[in-house]
Amino acid sequence: MTMLERYAIFVQTLLQKGLPMTLKLIGASLLFALLIGVIFGIARSFKIPVIDKILGFYAMVCRGIPTIIFLLFFYAYFTTGTQFWIAVLAISLVEGAYMMEIVKGGLLSIDRGQWEAARSMSLPLPVTIINIILPQVLLVTIPALMGQIVMLVKGTAVAATIGCMDVVRRAQLLLPKYSYPLEIYAYVLLIFFVMCHFLTWLGKKLEKTVVERIMGEVNV
Repeated sequence: MTMLERYAIFVQTLLQKGLPMTLKLIGASLLFALLIGVIFGIARSFKIPVIDKILGFYAMVCRGIPTIIFLLFFYAYFTTGTQFWIAVLAISLVEGAYMMEIVKGGLLSIDRGQWEAARSMSLPLPVTIINIILPQVLLVTIPALMGQIVMLVKGTAVAATIGCMDVVRRAQLLLPKYSYPLEIYAYVLLIFFVMCHFLTWLGKKLEKTVVERIMGEVNV
């Protein structure tokens, strides 16, 4: 088999079949992780003792146990679930815990005087959070959040462990047919490298855009 023929097979298997599943896994996990991070992060910032202890325990557990252990646990427990949603559940819970701490830290860095000023103007709490607080939190937390999103993308590779047909699993299935492990995994490496560095570039562009917008509003 020529190199061109191998390349065509790898492209068809990894890019056309495996990559769409990987992108779906990233998208779904990122959506739920962000929801968990923002909602729970806001909840922790209010420092309500019971809620803070429960969420603190959740963060401690997720930071102390590898994602793959959660994945295998959920796979053993949810015997009727699909591999895709089990992987989404495990990845989003773990990454959501990290994002929760990032959002909490960003919220606590905001001067309490801004909360008090909004309260004195009788602004509803949701309006205060969405229009005043979160834009500033976004500015502070973009680097950390984008770094965590990159970790999430790399973490999706564990889904192959339970048979989710992503890029990594497709590569594993190619090995018995073609004896080119270095070449096969080089393509997988390249795919993740491109995705992660694109997200890093996007994070820098987003941070620059947010800074320019906020500075523009301040100058006005």
